[in-house]
Amino acid sequence: MKTIFAFTFASLFSVSAFAETKTINTAEIVASAMSASCIDYQLVGVCFWLKCGNKCRVKTSPKIGHHNPDLVVSAHNGVGNNPWVEANGIVGSVSQSAVGSLINKAASISAGSNQTTKGSDLNTLKFKSSDAIGHPAASISMGLSCPSQATSFNPYFVSGTDSIAWRLGIPETAYPNALIPGRREIGNFPSNTWGSVYPRSGFIAQPSDAKAGAVIAQRVGDIVTRTGQPHVYQPLTGTPSYNGRIWPPGALEENTDKNGKWQMLVPKKSNSCTVFGDNDTTSIAGWDGNGNNASTGNYAWTLWRPYQCCKREGQFFLHSVNFKSYP
Repeated sequence: MKTIFAFTFASLFSVSAFAETKTINTAEIVASAMSASCIDYQLVGVCFWLKCGNKCRVKTSPKIGHHNPDLVVSAHNGVGNNPWVEANGIVGSVSQSAVGSLINKAASISAGSNQTTKGSDLNTLKFKSSDAIGHPAASISMGLSCPSQATSFNPYFVSGTDSIAWRLGIPETAYPNALIPGRREIGNFPSNTWGSVYPRSGFIAQPSDAKAGAVIAQRVGDIVTRTGQPHVYQPLTGTPSYNGRIWPPGALEENTDKNGKWQMLVPKKSNSCTVFGDNDTTSIAGWDGNGNNASTGNYAWTLWRPYQCCKREGQFFLHSVNFKSYP
């Protein structure tokens, strides 16, 4: 009896302890970036420069590392339901373009029966739309900071314009990563898996709606941080303009924060970052029971990615030395 009472009390507390956020606006997203512990600003090394005037000498500058809020990635039930309020206008203009309209008609299939508005349920097959848009603070550079590869409010991925790949899974359903169990799994296969990165489409078999949303976000991050993928998108790559040297992050990887980590915005505003794939098999509430499940089925995260840079102190860059690995 005591055990049942304790379980019931814990369940009630876990529900009431978190106030669900159903939508978020630009000002709130910027505020979440400023208050987050995700920046992880560190002095990681030193850069050496050759500066020449009447004579040449070697100058040094500190090499810093920190994370930038590059993207806001959403996973939601249908076009127009992006929980970032202002993003719906951006997504709508892209989806309604001539190209987007043609692609949507070419791959128009109904996924309504696979959408869910609740957490864990018996309908394990789900479909979610997704958008990856430049974080509103991505273009802000202050003092000793490294510029981002992202441009604020720029749509890098809109699933409505990627309908052939996003709805039909063409051609990735035939890839080895999609056919072989255990390949590119989020979590530890087979004991604890949230789902596979491949095929990178909007369909996923996962009873937990929160975990389904997280897997969708990971898939989109995987696409946009790489070039030459069989999707309609704009890659988040290249070296941004900077008066010095910069080392941008590589492609996003699952189960590690090496090239990116996630900060939840909706349904729960979090001040910390995480990597998807936690083993919650021994937890009573589970990962989605800790305020991570959205009653609307709509989710949003900030993707933070690590950069290293050093300010120019001469005409010629010679070398850099790291005191520590980063991140």
